[in-house]
Amino acid sequence: MRFPPVSLSLKDGRPCLIREATSEDGLALFELERAVVQAREGLVKLPDELPADAVAFTARREAAGLHRQDGTAFPLVAAAPGGALLGEASFLRPSYRMLRHGGVLGLGVHPEAQGLGVGRALMHHLLAWLRAHRDPNGGRVHRVELQVRADNPRAQALYRSFGFVLEGTRRDFLRTEEGAWVDDLL
Repeated sequence: MRFPPVSLSLKDGRPCLIREATSEDGLALFELERAVVQAREGLVKLPDELPADAVAFTARREAAGLHRQDGTAFPLVAAAPGGALLGEASFLRPSYRMLRHGGVLGLGVHPEAQGLGVGRALMHHLLAWLRAHRDPNGGRVHRVELQVRADNPRAQALYRSFGFVLEGTRRDFLRTEEGAWVDDLL
């Protein structure tokens, strides 16, 4: 089941289009990822850990399966007029049949678009798409997982507002460049 594009207005009145991501979005997704990583909030990677260019970035996404159209990947983007990406959300299911009822959700919003409803819109539409999806054998997504840093209360509040609950904590999961230990919430 393909995702039908949705037009909406952000909190500041700007138009936005929520649509399915494609492999042609490689450069824009790379630029979005770079902006999010450089903002240094909520992620686990550093700017020098990004792929060298959009080609390598797109190849990494494709190797992860984020452009599959077989019901294992559900990638969405929030696009501004002109094509700049304000955010992206994705859900990736494992290929193993015993685990296929679940998967992992990822979300990223451009620092300049945070607080405008981009993340909430992406979450809403991605979760609706997952609820509506049926595999050829009738299977569906039953479990959506995500991870969030313990020092990211804004993201935690968003996820709780959609019904996500804390199932576990990985203590001292990451260490910041400043040497602080940060838990990872599951």
